[in-house]
Amino acid sequence: MNTSNTTDDWEIYNCHIHTFTRKHAPRQFLKWALSDAKLGRVNLAMIPVYVLLVILYFASLLFLARAAIFLSARSELWALILYPVVLLAQTILVIPLFLFLILVVMLVVIVLLQGLTDLLIKMRSVSQSSQADSQLMQLKNKVTRGQRRVMRSNLLFDLLVWINPASNDIFERTARFLKIAEQPTQEEVFKQVQLQYPKDKTVFIVLPMDMTHMNLGGLKESIDCQHGQLLWLAKKYKGQVIPFYAADPRQDNVIERVQKHLRKDQFQGIKIYPSLGYPPDDPNLMKIYKLCIDGDFPVVTHCSPGGIWRYGLSTEMRRALSHPKNYKKILDTPGYKTLKLNLAHFGGAEEWRRHLRGRARADEEEAWVRTIYDMIASGNYPNLYTDISYTAFTPKVQGLYIDLVDYLKILLSHPLVRKRVLFGSDYYMVERESISEKEVSILLRSRLGEDLYKQIAYTNPREFLGIEVPAPAGTI
Repeated sequence: MNTSNTTDDWEIYNCHIHTFTRKHAPRQFLKWALSDAKLGRVNLAMIPVYVLLVILYFASLLFLARAAIFLSARSELWALILYPVVLLAQTILVIPLFLFLILVVMLVVIVLLQGLTDLLIKMRSVSQSSQADSQLMQLKNKVTRGQRRVMRSNLLFDLLVWINPASNDIFERTARFLKIAEQPTQEEVFKQVQLQYPKDKTVFIVLPMDMTHMNLGGLKESIDCQHGQLLWLAKKYKGQVIPFYAADPRQDNVIERVQKHLRKDQFQGIKIYPSLGYPPDDPNLMKIYKLCIDGDFPVVTHCSPGGIWRYGLSTEMRRALSHPKNYKKILDTPGYKTLKLNLAHFGGAEEWRRHLRGRARADEEEAWVRTIYDMIASGNYPNLYTDISYTAFTPKVQGLYIDLVDYLKILLSHPLVRKRVLFGSDYYMVERESISEKEVSILLRSRLGEDLYKQIAYTNPREFLGIEVPAPAGTI
């Protein structure tokens, strides 16, 4: 085991990133982005509210414009006082519309330029002029980079989030949808996350997502294509990419598929996502867990109330499917206690906030972070892990005076928990957060100290992956 505490001598393991693109999402994915989080579907009752707000907005603009014209023609003192106030209000109201129109115009121009360059490239394909083709490709690449810069602009979405009348993150999810839409290939996504970490000194566990059964139409590229591209990525970036297999119990011949692909030279673990519409103790999954136990392969499961869900599943349904207590039942089943399992997200940032603020009622459900912590600290489940993906990337949570990194350090003070927490980021779902991937990694390293950071970013991941044998329980 490497005992050095400098990253020049050991690799950072990011145990939770995604590289799927818009091609791997359902054709009606925008419908999910526009859903009411509580209902799990589009709230038709809110449509009149949004229509009314739009009408009121433009009516206010018209009223202020007429008021400004009226006041400009008056010479009384009250008119002179009110005129600049009306102009200020008019300016404030116009700014969101102005920004929106700029964004739309930029996107329209980019789409037209993309279409024009594609047409020119096709026309030049019969030409022997490689220089012209090269110039066209350079132009196309510049247009693509411009599109990405526009899509990464947070100002408009921040405004939309601020004015959103509904009690959900509808515009935030729309922004993330557009973030997915801009990614051309899995390799492009991977290259972006690579820039956030030490070059050639970071290993990434890449978790695919099977969105076939989201109830939102078909996929442009199947999960098999996504898996194939991921294997290609792992081969090209050998030693830097560790691919996992997305197992949905509703897949045709899912057990046979897993048996075929779950190998040390192919997919080195399983990823499940219960809030996509299936229980984690589905009979097919229980058989897959057995395969993982027999072959010493790890399983990563989404274990927070947030994330993506099957269209139509309410908050209560999603919580029931993703609850950490489901896994206590699985691990307590005879023959399953040694399953190597990562309850991803450590319950999620919202559950950390709920726990830190204390229960409002004596009968209130225990926060998921506490449930996961107690399961690991009990010592009853020798291969139970959790990761801090996404959760640690929202270090400052509204309503708390301390940040989540402080609480993480306290959680890691328990000797058993310290050995079962994995570093992960949930890239690129964290791209919309105000703090960058690199900043969080440095923040964690600084606040936790070199020993703890190495524990969660190197030692624990290698044991989780079976690269190294865990030290005896009770040792540090």
